[in-house]
Amino acid sequence: MSIASCTQHDVTETPDHEVETLAELFDSLANRGAAPSHALYCYRDSTIDEYTIFMVLEDTMQMINKDNREWYRHAADNQSFLLRNATYLVEKLCKTAAESYRYSTPDSVDYSITIEKGPKKLLMFRHFKSERDNDCILLCYTIKRPTKAMPKPCDPKPVQTLLKQFLAEQKDVRQYPVHYEWEEGVPFPNEGEFYNAFTRYSGRGANCLAASLVTGTHYIIPVKGNKQADELENELCNRMIRLSTEQPVIGSVLQTSVRPGLEKKRLQRYLLSSIGKEQRQMVYQLKTMGFDNAFHILELNTANAPRFTIPLNWWTIMRTHNTRIFYREEYKDHI
Repeated sequence: MSIASCTQHDVTETPDHEVETLAELFDSLANRGAAPSHALYCYRDSTIDEYTIFMVLEDTMQMINKDNREWYRHAADNQSFLLRNATYLVEKLCKTAAESYRYSTPDSVDYSITIEKGPKKLLMFRHFKSERDNDCILLCYTIKRPTKAMPKPCDPKPVQTLLKQFLAEQKDVRQYPVHYEWEEGVPFPNEGEFYNAFTRYSGRGANCLAASLVTGTHYIIPVKGNKQADELENELCNRMIRLSTEQPVIGSVLQTSVRPGLEKKRLQRYLLSSIGKEQRQMVYQLKTMGFDNAFHILELNTANAPRFTIPLNWWTIMRTHNTRIFYREEYKDHI
């Protein structure tokens, strides 16, 4: 492996590029449908914003057939766009960075850049071959800020209060109880069409076959068109970002999908975990989904669940029992 400071590495200009800043790069990737992600983590002494894009291109002719040729071409075009623009930006940032290093092997090139030290801004860029010889690109931009206030202990009440206030401002909100149950000894399916499975870790030898019941509430807000659903989602997301930065709760993670400007985000889910030496406990979850006729919110209390699953299409389901699914009446005919 070759390791060098970027000041020792011969930095060259990359003329073939379309963006000049990281914000423009994430904007462009979002507009091209490449789906960058954002996560806001809250710790005892700091909050961390993390923007990430990861692309893998199957480097095999078997992928190129009449069924997925268009997808492959679009993916390859996006990857080429990311590679040339990310390469240009990291080379450019190396010139002014507080610290920067370049690591290279025959199969990979990695950059680690401290853009600024207050607040701390880090950029990590990797271009490498996977074990299956696929071409992979990872770009991660991180901003670490000291907390503005004393963090609260792991407690869902601040978010529950925020959600209650948000729902009180909406019209004709409907709400339904949901629950997801697993009997003792019944394993999760290896491949679930409807499940996104999580387990709580209780140290080594955790009982992943324990009986479990997760309860919560499904809220439905009627909307007229996707634009109104997007506006509701953005508003809720912005409120939760403010809560996470101004009144941080230890153990919370706010995950969103990035929209142009790195400021417009859409809420994907909010997680609250209590992490100890012997146990990682998922305490609370919030998920959203918008359509042209309704904006859906799922609120789950998972504090006492040793394991649990959340159906991928949860907005259509009222309850599950092991692998059996009970759909809402209005969705039965569409399954």
